[in-house]
Amino acid sequence: MSIYELDISWATTTNERRLVRWALLAAVDVAGVFLTARDDVLAVLWRADPRGFESLAQTLGPVSQAAER
Repeated sequence: MSIYELDISWATTTNERRLVRWALLAAVDVAGVFLTARDDVLAVLWRADPRGFESLAQTLGPVSQAAER
């Protein structure tokens, strides 16, 4: 498993942030989603290969970027 940071700065409303979190939790390879000290970043515990996470991140929002931590 790997931990990734997901930039959700594009999600400006509470509803958008909630939808991103639920979409992540619905993904088969996501083992957990956690808040970080930054409001615009989520930590994601990912079970599969890094390319799969990057593909998922791109589907979540207009400027989603992932960086392995």
